[in-house]
Amino acid sequence: MTRRVVETGAVSPDREKLLVITVYEEGVNKQSVRRQNIYSKRHGVLVRCGEQYDFKD
Repeated sequence: MTRRVVETGAVSPDREKLLVITVYEEGVNKQSVRRQNIYSKRHGVLVRCGEQYDFKD
């Protein structure tokens, strides 16, 4: 199974730039992730390889 990954930019109360990374559970489809994160520019996938995950952009 794969897991969806979304990268979103944010600004802290101290005006520092932040990178927010959200990892979704296995089985969530791409359309539902895009509906939830319409302003996100980067979407990726974690693919399971045995006990570990590989990141695919």
